[in-house]
Amino acid sequence: MGFKYLKIKNPKVILTEWIPFGKNYMTEFIDRITLKEYQRKRIKYFTASEERDIRYKAVFETSDYQTTVNIIEFIPETSVKFTAEIIGNGKKDVFIYVDYLGRCIYASEITKAGDEEEIISLDNLSFVIPDLILDSSRIMSHLIAPPQRYLLETLYGEIKVYKHVTVLTETAISIDENTLVEISQVIGAVKNILEIDDGVIIFGDFGIFISNPNPEKFEKFIYYYPFIRSITGVSRDLFFKLNNIASKLEVISNNLESGIDLDDITEIRGELSRIDRELAVIEIVCGYLKEIIEFLNSSYPPNFGDFDLMILEKVEAERKLKRLIYRIAEIENILASNSSLATSLTRLLTTISEDLERKIANQLAENTKYQVALGEAMEVLEIGIFGVYALEAAHILLLTSGKDEILHHIKIFGFPLEFWIILTVTILGIYVGKIVIEYRKKKVLRE
Repeated sequence: MGFKYLKIKNPKVILTEWIPFGKNYMTEFIDRITLKEYQRKRIKYFTASEERDIRYKAVFETSDYQTTVNIIEFIPETSVKFTAEIIGNGKKDVFIYVDYLGRCIYASEITKAGDEEEIISLDNLSFVIPDLILDSSRIMSHLIAPPQRYLLETLYGEIKVYKHVTVLTETAISIDENTLVEISQVIGAVKNILEIDDGVIIFGDFGIFISNPNPEKFEKFIYYYPFIRSITGVSRDLFFKLNNIASKLEVISNNLESGIDLDDITEIRGELSRIDRELAVIEIVCGYLKEIIEFLNSSYPPNFGDFDLMILEKVEAERKLKRLIYRIAEIENILASNSSLATSLTRLLTTISEDLERKIANQLAENTKYQVALGEAMEVLEIGIFGVYALEAAHILLLTSGKDEILHHIKIFGFPLEFWIILTVTILGIYVGKIVIEYRKKKVLRE
């Protein structure tokens, strides 16, 4: 028999991510998507549509598509549920849940993928999920506050391109090598498999695949456990980013030890400034995560039924929450170390910069003295040249006049008159040269 693609009926895709919120941001977020007057004023986020009545629906635009937001329910300062209709290639209706812990859940039932409807192959589903991730990121990027957006963009760039993925289906599957290869397309490399209540839960690197005749019964598990995996992923991202910063600081330290020039100072100062901003963002995000992890640990086990608690026990949710405490402590230590090193390097760079500037200033002073002395010498030389020209002119005039013999016999103070004429003309030439040079200097200074 040939290879057959694994196909499932109307799969539900649930994306989970963490975004820094808190109750203040949560209040602003709820106001932004529920208050109609607020929407009209904030046209940065919302735009009226000719085909829709904004009195009943909130409409906002992104660069590629338009979305209608329908509010389902909200609890002030706590959470909000709404749907977003994404209009584009393959119209999708996305359910979105956001709470003050920063838990963001996006859910959509996939009824069409490629040329398939209702019965969807995992191969086609693997192409739909990235689009859903990007669409949800764009929606949330337009709805969150600028400070939240700045934190996310510093950590992940303009658009966060990955989230925790959960795929729900009522289609029964048989576990074999080919099946696991296909499932890994949507949840990453398979790490663990649990057989629970006539179904199966498959855990991958970045997602979960759940097959069960009654998938709705896993709602609370999906609400809780993927969020733990999401904040674990964020803590891992912070850890890797701190290691990357440590590598950059090591390179800067080596460069400072080996010697730098003024151009290097400008470049290194810019790099240290970027590192300082990244460290500040990491510190803020780490503070958010620490509060959330402490809350989740203190409130464990959650107020769920026996079925959900049984699954959480099987996946060792409590142990993973406690491990997050140590991970955050480790991040705080690395953060403190990097911040201290960055501060030390900034001070060292300032010292080196001041020393270089002092050396350059001293060198400029020496060069200025040299140039002044050279200029004065050149002035004397030019004035002397005027005197020489005058001397030669007087000498030639005396020779051509034919009266040099007569003047030679006339003496003043024991020197012939010829000598006094040449001396006077030479002095006059030097004086004229001095006047001309001073005039040229004043003209240059005026210009």
